[in-house]
Amino acid sequence: MSVANKIFTNTLWQLVIRVATIVVGVFNLALITRILGQTGFGFYTTVFAFVQMFMILADLGLFLTLLREISAVKTRPEESHVVNNIFTIRFFASLIVLLLVPVVIQFFPYDPMVKTGVIYFVFVFFFQSLMSTLNAVFSKKLDMPKAASIDLLNKGVYLVALFYLFKAGGDLNTVLLLHSIIFAASFGIYYLLLKKYVSLRFAWDFVYWKKVFYTTWPLAVTVVLNLIYFKADILILSAFHSPEDVGLYGAPYKVLEVLTTFPHMFMSLILPLFTAAWLSKNVAKLKVLWQYSFDFFSIVSIGMMVGTWIISRHLMILLAGEEFAASGAILDVLVVATATIFFGTLFTYMVVALGVQKKMIKYFLYSAIIGAVGYFIFIPRYSYWGAAYMTLFVEALIVWFAYLVTRRHLEIRLNYRVFNKSILAGVVALALGVLLRQYNIYLAAIVAGSSYLVVLYLTKAIDKALVKELFNKQT
Repeated sequence: MSVANKIFTNTLWQLVIRVATIVVGVFNLALITRILGQTGFGFYTTVFAFVQMFMILADLGLFLTLLREISAVKTRPEESHVVNNIFTIRFFASLIVLLLVPVVIQFFPYDPMVKTGVIYFVFVFFFQSLMSTLNAVFSKKLDMPKAASIDLLNKGVYLVALFYLFKAGGDLNTVLLLHSIIFAASFGIYYLLLKKYVSLRFAWDFVYWKKVFYTTWPLAVTVVLNLIYFKADILILSAFHSPEDVGLYGAPYKVLEVLTTFPHMFMSLILPLFTAAWLSKNVAKLKVLWQYSFDFFSIVSIGMMVGTWIISRHLMILLAGEEFAASGAILDVLVVATATIFFGTLFTYMVVALGVQKKMIKYFLYSAIIGAVGYFIFIPRYSYWGAAYMTLFVEALIVWFAYLVTRRHLEIRLNYRVFNKSILAGVVALALGVLLRQYNIYLAAIVAGSSYLVVLYLTKAIDKALVKELFNKQT
């Protein structure tokens, strides 16, 4: 089986599973918003953002470090040594955060419902943090569909539990506690599947830990700075505005979070190839991989934006109910930020492959400062609009900075042929969709999606030779 076919097959299966997961997640979101209402969902969003902020702090950049380290070794004993030591660091970093979060939340001026909810919810991110780091093992083995299947199972069980609460009645704490219990069970299944590749246990090679910390500290600093501009918006919004405003912003923000898992999923498969090509000085191969990845993101992200603009209001009503109809306009802005994150992911993963993470630190610092200042200026005055537009602006800054760093260390000029043709296809699709949605939103979505693909095909935006290679199983 060719490498291209392996990547394509892995991505395709992941895509199928992720689509199913997204569908289940949509029902979960619909049930949560209906169980909790606008105010309760505002509390839920604040709890989620607060706990996630601290778990991101505990990340220390270990997923990318593990992925890069495990990509550089070949034997199972070497892989076990790398995985177990990094897992040990991750476990105890997450444990410290798990113990600290319920204490720290007491010093913030949040509603008592938020402070209590954090205690029930913190275990979700504890187990999720362990699994997200260990996903690097499945990425290297091109076996990510297994990890994706666990996520699907997790959300499926949660859907059943939420449906019961919807019928029987439930509150915020019950919703959060059930999520924690289900994640704990999911980690047990994840552990069993991981045994095929590595025997997971604690490891205490402090010499290697020192090497890991030396490698990962630029990523850790980057993660902290990333946190300031990526999560501060919801926390600042919750401090200056009502839970209802937080709920209106939090619902489309959930859509953003779901969609942004895709570029990380794809790039986690590509990063080992980027790294291998760079270490072997095969710049020609690296250029091809980067161009194809850029073209792929161009087609996907522009299509995603256009589709969302056509159905955003109807989508939010479908997802969260009439109470959240105003969230559709917010989603129109956040989906552009999502598309920007797609390209930011491509460039930042290339920075990691080149081993020049330290060069990005100052740029993340600039972005964090600009983002924090912007949030404090615009959110108190413009509420969720200030949060949405500042999120878009800062994500665009990250793309530009990561691209500059990459260009300084790699003489690659991107070809914008596919990008430009995707824009053309998007304009045609948007025009048809907007024209037809006043008659029937479903017809508008189908015609817009079909026209987008037809224009891409007619303009030869998709390389037929590449498609043949993707489906070619021969070595």
